[in-house]
Formats: sequence, structure tokens, C-alpha cells
Amino acid sequence: MLKFLIISLQLILLLSITIFLVSNSFNISFDIGDLSYNFSSNLLVIAVVILILLVVLINFIYFKTKFVFQKYSYIKRFERTQKGYDFFVESMIALLNKDNKTAINSARKMKGILKNDTSLNLLLQSEILKIEKKSEELTDVYDLMIKNNKTKTLGYRGLMEQSLKQQDYHHAFIYGEKLFLLNPKIEKLYETLLNIIAKTKNWNQLINITDKAYSNRIIKKEEANENKSIALFEIAKIKMKSDDKEAINLIEKAISLKGNFSPYIKLYTQLLFASNNNTKAQKILKKYWSQSPSSLLRSSIAEVLKENNINEIEFINRLISKNQNNEESKKLLIDYAIYLNNWGIARENIKGLIGSNPSREICLFMSEIELGEFNDIQKSEGWKLRANNAGSDYYWVCKFTNNPQKSWAALSDSGHFNSLEWIQPKMLSIL
Repeated sequence: MLKFLIISLQLILLLSITIFLVSNSFNISFDIGDLSYNFSSNLLVIAVVILILLVVLINFIYFKTKFVFQKYSYIKRFERTQKGYDFFVESMIALLNKDNKTAINSARKMKGILKNDTSLNLLLQSEILKIEKKSEELTDVYDLMIKNNKTKTLGYRGLMEQSLKQQDYHHAFIYGEKLFLLNPKIEKLYETLLNIIAKTKNWNQLINITDKAYSNRIIKKEEANENKSIALFEIAKIKMKSDDKEAINLIEKAISLKGNFSPYIKLYTQLLFASNNNTKAQKILKKYWSQSPSSLLRSSIAEVLKENNINEIEFINRLISKNQNNEESKKLLIDYAIYLNNWGIARENIKGLIGSNPSREICLFMSEIELGEFNDIQKSEGWKLRANNAGSDYYWVCKFTNNPQKSWAALSDSGHFNSLEWIQPKMLSIL
């Protein structure tokens, strides 16, 4: 509309000037050599007007013709491009349907048409190379992808997955971390990084990634604290070989994040005993046992005390003083009495726990008591037989494989991060 108005104003202006000049005509005369020329100004005006109109007409014809050809060319390009996209869709559908031959043929046709669409070509090429299992060429495509802003995330993801297949966890983490920084909300990316870190055992990376995940609201505070506590626990185990003081500081931080978790309490007291801080170690054991006695904590306490030769029934009695009638308290006392060959205390406290259907653990306790107190091999073997037929004890069991293992670790024997649960497995594998 504006363009039309400008042209109209220009024509009106030209017409006005022409009318003015015609209305005020004058004679024009000049000499060229021996020749004299004389004519009215109206003739010159008409000539100029005709010239201007001719130029306008030529421009109109030129631009109109150019527009028609451009429109035709655009339509043809559009149709060709659309055909290329159709081949892309056809190839992707074929991939999903596992029609590999059609997928490859359609991809080649698309590439011939959409030569300049780098993103689509890289995307489809990567999928085709996966089918053809050309890993080296696929790596090259992923390298090109990370140089393209549109496909950068897919490139890093592809390189990460390739590294994982090759068990190159160092590079898998590098690519995964870059992918995480670009888009931390990719589904299960954080979990993948956790498992990679667990295999590389670079626990400082776990803390950094977890902080970023929490700040991006990928995980809740409880999960963030738990995962960071695991990292601190693992770092403390490394530090205990060279710096007990630093190891103690680290495990204290881990406990502050997760609370009364038996493996942490066990390591904490081990470190205190190792640094000859027996009094504090015993206070810590008493504190956490009074808060929450459990089979897990009992097992840890028994291990720590035996490892450090704490041969005092009196300490066990002080330890369980606030909950001495608790079943786990009695089992702790029985376990330690057996360890110290104090058969009277062991037999006295186990009486109320035998019942008609004793657990596997109680049966094994009785087997040791009969053998240790009276050297009664027959009764001891009888209790062992009952133990084999009794329900299983508590073990650390991987929730993904259901395989039990004797002690807790950040990584299960089957390679899963933070997957161990303290339960009674229905069926036990050989430990």
C-alpha cells in the first residue's frame, strides 16, 4: 500500500511539472556550427516525459518478469525440498519399523536433495551408520555434530554412549558432563553420570554433578544429600590410608548429610579407634545404638569391636543399657558373649529368642554355644541343619539383580550405584 502511494505521488508530481512547463512554454534556440536550431520548450518536455515513461515501463516489465521467474524457481525449490523432507520422514519411519534397506535408500535420496541441510543429514547419517555398525565413521559424524549448534547435544550423547560400550569411562564422563552442562534435564542423564563416576571412582566429580543437578531441580534435596554423603564416605576411605584426621572430618560430614547409616558409623568408629580415640568411639557407638538399634548397626558394631579387641562385656551392657530388652540388643550381647567364650551369658540371653521357629542366625548362635560350652558336636551339627532350613538372615542385596553381598559399598558387585538394600533375600546366591 505504501509503495503504491509513493508511486502515485511521484506520477502526480511528474504530471504537475509537465502541466506547468507546457503552460509556460518558451522558445529554445541554439547554434551548432553554421546551423541554427529553434523549437518550443513543449517539445523537450514531451520528449523527457516519454523517456521517463519508457524507463518506468522497462523497469516494470523487468521486475515483473523477474518476479514470475523467482516465484517459479521458489515453487520448484519448495517442491524439491519438500520431497527431500518426505524422504527423511520415510527413512525415519523405516528405521522405527526396522526396515533397514528402505531406511538406507531413502536416506541416500534425501542426501541428494537436501545437500545444504547439514543438521538433518548428520542426524539421519548417524542413525544409518548405527545400523551398518560402522563405528569409526559414526564417531566422525558425532564429531561433526558437536560442531553444529542444532545437533551438538546428540553428538555428545552419541560419543558418550560409544565410550560406554568400549568401557572407556574416562571419556564417557567427559562427553556426558558436557552434555549435562548443555541440557541437564535429559532423561536419566544424571543417573548415567552417577554410574560412570562410580566406575571411575572420581568422587569429587560426584559432588560437583550432584550440586548442578540439585540447582537445576533434577533431584530433590534428600537425594542430593545422600549422593554427596556417599562421595564423602568414599573419599574418607581413601584418605584413611594417609590422613586419619581428614578422613574423620569427611565421614563426619557424610553422617551430617545422611544421619544414622551403619556403614558410615562403622567407618567413623574404625577411624576413631585407629587414632587411639577409644573413648569417643565408644560414645559414638552408644549414641547411635540408643537412637536406633538394628540388625545392620549390630553387625557393624560387632565387627568394629572385634577388630579392635574390645574384650569387655561391661561395655556391651553399657551400650545396650537404654534398650536392653530389645531383640537386637540381646543378639549383640549374645554375639559378643560367644566371641569372649562367656557361654553362661550367651545361653541365658538366647533362651527367650529361640521359640518354636528360630531364625537362621539364632540357630547358628546355638550351634556355637553347644560346641563351645560342651563340645557337643552332635547338637552343634543339629543346630546347623536347622539353620539351613530356617529363613535367611539379613544381607545387603542389589535391588536390580537381587544378588546379596556381605558389605555395603557405593557400587554393588554387579556394578550399580547406591543399589544395595538391607533385607532378607528369598533366595541366596553363593556369597
